Amino acid sequence: MVSMTALTVADTAYSIAAVRADERELFDDPYAKHFVAAGAHAEEGTRRYLALPFFRDGIRLRTRYIDDAVREAARDGFDQFVLLGAGFDARALRMPELAGARVFEIDSEEQLSRKRDVLERAGVRVPPANAYVPVDFAKDDLASALAAAGFDRDRDAFFVWEGVIGYIDDAAIDASLRFMAKASPRSRVVFTFGMESYAERVARAGFRVREEIDGSAMWRRYLPGEPPDGAAYSMCAIIDRLRC
Repeated sequence: MVSMTALTVADTAYSIAAVRADERELFDDPYAKHFVAAGAHAEEGTRRYLALPFFRDGIRLRTRYIDDAVREAARDGFDQFVLLGAGFDARALRMPELAGARVFEIDSEEQLSRKRDVLERAGVRVPPANAYVPVDFAKDDLASALAAAGFDRDRDAFFVWEGVIGYIDDAAIDASLRFMAKASPRSRVVFTFGMESYAERVARAGFRVREEIDGSAMWRRYLPGEPPDGAAYSMCAIIDRLRC
């Protein structure tokens, strides 16, 4: 039986897909429409999410910001990308910078199966180098699951941790950071969070903050005019391993 928490996370993925399907200014995700079409059962919840202040723009901005971070990592020679809580993320399909890279998508078995079914019905071929790795974060060992899927801890790894922190507790957050810090010495993470600063927490895990940015600053970077009230609440950060 799928827990109510898991259902909530899965249903949120449809609302994020709805935002990405409509976007043309900051990025283009031609695959998002397939997930929207499969989300009729979550239509009411999607409408509620989309009605929240800054929800739509927050998703637009963080998606573009993370896309840019992925591009930078690819230019810097990273060839392993790990999407923690991948949901309906289609970066492995829509970003040419990831062509030829190993992409590991981590999520629950139910969510990955749902994603695979939607893409298969749409006739979308998933690249052979893209691995779906089912993980129950409450029970499974992430390191073992990734190793079994072919992840190489000695090679540069870039982690995308988007929209996950709000669904896990402090212990799981710290454990995830420690795990990512055990990857290659050049390992890098981009993640999203609320207004709480994570500088101390990421330092404790073995990272330094490369950039921390709020929604207002992202708006000014990518969109014209001044951001609306409440924009600052949406936060992103890029962190690197601490140098010895």
